[in-house]
Amino acid sequence: MPSRTRARRRSPAPVSEALDRLGERIRKARTEAGLSQAQLGQPHFTRAYVSALELGKIRPAMKSLEFLAEKLGKSVSHFVEDEEQERKRRERELDLASAASLLTRSTASEALTRIQRLIETASSSRDICRLHLMAGTAHNFLAQGVDAMRELTAAERISVSLADAEIHRNVRHQTAIALRNLGELGRAKSLLADLLAEHERSGADRITHMKLLKDLGAVSWDLGEYEKASAYYESALEWARDIGDVAGLVAIYNGLAYSRRALGDAEGATTYLQRALGATQVSNDLAAAAILHNALAVLAAERGHTEAATRHVDRAIELARVTGPESYVSHYLNTKAECALKAGRRDQAESAAAESLAVATRTGNRRGGAAARVVLAEVARQAGSTDEATTRLEEAAGTYQELGAKQELGEVLMRLSTIAKERGDTTAAQTYAERAFQATKTESGLMGR
Repeated sequence: MPSRTRARRRSPAPVSEALDRLGERIRKARTEAGLSQAQLGQPHFTRAYVSALELGKIRPAMKSLEFLAEKLGKSVSHFVEDEEQERKRRERELDLASAASLLTRSTASEALTRIQRLIETASSSRDICRLHLMAGTAHNFLAQGVDAMRELTAAERISVSLADAEIHRNVRHQTAIALRNLGELGRAKSLLADLLAEHERSGADRITHMKLLKDLGAVSWDLGEYEKASAYYESALEWARDIGDVAGLVAIYNGLAYSRRALGDAEGATTYLQRALGATQVSNDLAAAAILHNALAVLAAERGHTEAATRHVDRAIELARVTGPESYVSHYLNTKAECALKAGRRDQAESAAAESLAVATRTGNRRGGAAARVVLAEVARQAGSTDEATTRLEEAAGTYQELGAKQELGEVLMRLSTIAKERGDTTAAQTYAERAFQATKTESGLMGR
């Protein structure tokens, strides 16, 4: 009795993203070639077989795939993608997104740790560029201009070869912020102005436009151009309100507060700070809340409200110790020291300023370190040690001059002038006063909107 031949029955392949992708690529190539499923399969495969392939229901043998690929004028590699490589690619994208989500003031240090690990294993130029950009952004949040410039220079070099306009713009924007942190305010402002002009011509996204206006406000304030700073911030405020960007509103209200304070409007400054503080409650941004409590402490101290100032600055320090970044703690300790001096508590002022200087040195916060030296100089002056006070102030003046911090430099030079006058050195007093005037003089006039 003749043996019976058993027909081979093809079982459906397990559901797989890789098969779905393979089927989609076959379907797309067939459509582009202008072939029907039956025409593609002839003479070896039925229309039903090709349909099953395209739907990801079956996995073709390599010989079958070679036949179909040749008929479609494609290589086999066009249709086949290694599933393990795809899994690794998806995991890497998740890692990149996770690191990017940490790019805030309070978590920038953690972001840097993750970014450095990812850079060590990155292979594609695009990923390496993105990671250097992210690292530069994190360093900017930490006010570490030198480190930020190192990372951004690497990102700039790669972004040019990628010919990716968006990445290139983001690198330039962060470079402007790094230049500000380095005290190169003229270059920072010029770069930001160029970027803003490009955005206005191209009609780019509104969030970036708002951020550029905000950053121009910050650089203008650093340059002592307080009316221009206020105008930039007002323009940014209009954009932030339209967008509904709460984080942007917090930063802009804070900038407006400092601008109004510099223009002698303490009441307006306080109003903007209270608005900003209210916005942080919506966004739950504790790092921003710490900044605002510190600013309110400064204003309260200037108006003679010592107890309110102390409450605000203690809250700022408490929040910063929990949320970070650590470098900001130096600024808040300086405010606490200044409040203590106003209240006549010299020992407490010296202790807070000394701690601030230690934190600033450890975290590379040069501005915070200079401010701590100013407080320590005043403590020394009140104790009768004018030589030590002069040395501290000269060190602070040197730092502020390097950072391009005109307002702070002017204030320190006037303190040096006062000490020189107290010592009877009228020539030195006059020299310091003239230097202070030169450092802080600005042209008036609102920026054209």
